[in-house]
Amino acid sequence: MSQHSEQPTYLRIADDLRSQIQAGDPPPGGMLKSDAALVRTYGVARGTVRQAVAELERLGLVVSEMGKGRRVVGSVIGEPSPASTRYEAIAAALREDITSGELKQGNQLPQEAALAERFEVSKGTARQALQLLASEGLIASVHGKGWFVGGGQTALTRTDEIAHSIRKAILAGDFPASSRLPGEATLAGQYGVARVTVRRALAILEEEGIIVSKRGVGRIVTRSSR
Repeated sequence: MSQHSEQPTYLRIADDLRSQIQAGDPPPGGMLKSDAALVRTYGVARGTVRQAVAELERLGLVVSEMGKGRRVVGSVIGEPSPASTRYEAIAAALREDITSGELKQGNQLPQEAALAERFEVSKGTARQALQLLASEGLIASVHGKGWFVGGGQTALTRTDEIAHSIRKAILAGDFPASSRLPGEATLAGQYGVARVTVRRALAILEEEGIIVSKRGVGRIVTRSSR
């Protein structure tokens, strides 16, 4: 590790460990050295080592496993190894959704809580799966929004998707001018989301002037089909 750097010591250690991981030492699925071993290797305080490892976790290169240590979740480009843990199995299922096109570029992935419920695991396990996919460059986290296929440049939230779907239906004539849209509860059930997500999507359409909200009536279509 270079000693001639203006970077904080913990970042230099993190860079050194990242280089080792990218070289396959330890390989994906392998365990990172313990804090005590890293303290001896780099001759620094335990707190500095913990900061360095926290940086690797932030980058999605390692994850903490209670009672075991930190496991490398992947950084070597290539075919993913067969799933051997619950989080790897979840990542494999999501990876298949992405490669098959079911989840397209810019699509938002389900929240950790939704993944935990779907796969019957803890939110921490779901988070590990997302971090694994992030380390492979398949998804990225967009601050304040969630995880997206590809990253933030083409991020399309569920709110955006629902607004687009309803807009498309209106412009196709499925909901003619002056007709009333289904209620929030009905749309929430149709799209499999919370009512607040539907409400936000409808707010987008109201801002565009496609629909208008009438007290005691609901949302009324104001624009005719093209």
